[in-house]
Amino acid sequence: MKLYFWFFLLICTYNVLWIDMSDVRELIELAITTIGLLGVYGYVYKKEIFRKIFWKIFFVFDLLYTIRFAYVVSREKLMIQSHVEILYPALVVFIFLFIYFRTLYKYAFKEKGR
Repeated sequence: MKLYFWFFLLICTYNVLWIDMSDVRELIELAITTIGLLGVYGYVYKKEIFRKIFWKIFFVFDLLYTIRFAYVVSREKLMIQSHVEILYPALVVFIFLFIYFRTLYKYAFKEKGR
């Protein structure tokens, strides 16, 4: 799990380099990603960062925001003709985000003993 945290941190750091600071949506996504990183860090290294109620609310918010974001991007920005062309990248992203949301879920809804 620690390897996942460091890999996730590396990917997020790389994405920060390409943020358009004039776009408010991208700044909001940066804030959500940073808070999510704190949650993954807290889970992996068994640190209590913020209260459980914060993580429960954040988990639901992040999940809904990510679903909405994926829908908007797939409908507006991706001009892919074939559904097969997007299958592999979507599968990789799904697996990556599944681990991320599973970790945040455990951090928010499980007891301290983890």
